[in-house]
Amino acid sequence: MRLRKSVLANNRGDTMDEAPNSVTPLGTLVNQVVHDLGISEKVVECQALLVWNDVVGSSLAHNARPIRVKGGVLEVAVPSAVWRTQLNFMGIDIVKRINNHVGAEIIQELRLINRQHN
Repeated sequence: MRLRKSVLANNRGDTMDEAPNSVTPLGTLVNQVVHDLGISEKVVECQALLVWNDVVGSSLAHNARPIRVKGGVLEVAVPSAVWRTQLNFMGIDIVKRINNHVGAEIIQELRLINRQHN
């Protein structure tokens, strides 16, 4: 059975170009635009912030909040020296898990900052 190409019409009844032979998934188009704009690295940095809770777990996420990524360094607010020490011991593992989660080697280290967060 052979399918005919259909002609599309707009709301006024005017005909437009024929429908394309193939459909490009929206995700592919978005990825291409992100790449063309040169913001791919920034998008992955944002993903690294967004996966923090999943990577470190709820208890640690409650006591340590990611602030930003700058030059491969993830800055994390911690409420006390005790939490800073705990995260120092776990830092290398956390960096590996974040990078695995986002599928890129975007984070090289954690920078822990004593700061209360809400």
